[in-house]
Parts: sequence; structure tokens; C-alpha cells
Amino acid sequence: MVEDAREKARKEADTLLAKARLDAEALRRRILSTKIRTNRLRLLEEKNRIVRSIVSAAEEKLSAIAQSPSFMDTLKMMVGEAVEAIGTDQAVVRVGFEGAKGKDLNTVGSSLPRGAKLVIEDNPIDELGGVVATDANGKVAYNNSFRARMDRMDSQLLTLISSTVFGE
Repeated sequence: MVEDAREKARKEADTLLAKARLDAEALRRRILSTKIRTNRLRLLEEKNRIVRSIVSAAEEKLSAIAQSPSFMDTLKMMVGEAVEAIGTDQAVVRVGFEGAKGKDLNTVGSSLPRGAKLVIEDNPIDELGGVVATDANGKVAYNNSFRARMDRMDSQLLTLISSTVFGE
């Protein structure tokens, strides 16, 4: 009888120890998993911060493009794309860039179709500068500002930056 009680107590102890080992292993795995997730989140946040800083630096350079030697060529290209997207000769083309005062932006008007109107804005369009073309009624518009271009290419741009910087 004492032997039976001892055997029963040993089995209960073994069962409790086995359960405690399983619980300890599950807890260890949970803690490890939480640490891994936390580290992955930190890494992702840091990568996002780096990508945001690269985008901000690009935006800063774009906002100062009027001082670039290739500004007029870039402007003519952007105007041409916007007018083509509208698909009418009666387009109204608004142009606005930071620091563009003093530049002869009216020369761009000579490349417009006959009947199109060039409007030179005092302030940059969409903060970074650009071109917006509309039809004569203002019903159809094409925003070819740097901000709109970046928004249209957002996922491609972020993928390109990430793959270039992080090799992903």
C-alpha cells in the first residue's frame, strides 16, 4: 500500500514535471517569437525612415530644379506630356516652379499648339513645382507636377529605393 502510494505520487510528480517542461518550452518560444517580431518591426521602421529621408532629399532637389541648367528642357518635356495627355489644341497650361522668376518661361509657349494658353504661376504647383494642363472648359485636367508624378509612381519608386539601398 505504501508502495502503491509512492508509485502514484511518482507518476503524478512525473506528469507535473512533464507539463511544467512543456509550459516552460511554450513560454520560451513565445518570448523568443515576441523578441523576433519586435526586432523585425524595429528593422522595418528604420528602413522606412531611411526611405522617407531619401524621398525627402529627392523632393528637396526637385523643388530647386529651376536653378538647374536642364530646367528649360525638363519644363518643355513636362508641358509636352501634359498637353498630349489632354488631347486638345485648346489647352490651358499652368506652369509653376520655385525660383523660376526671372527665367524666360514664355519661350515654352512657342512649343504649345496653336490656340493653347500658357499661364505662369507665381508659386510652385503642388509644393514641388510642375505643370497642370486642362482643356478650355476645365473639365479635363492632367497634373504633371513633380508631386503628382511621384504619387503615380509611388509603389514603383519605393520598390526601386528599397531594392537599391537594401538589396531586396
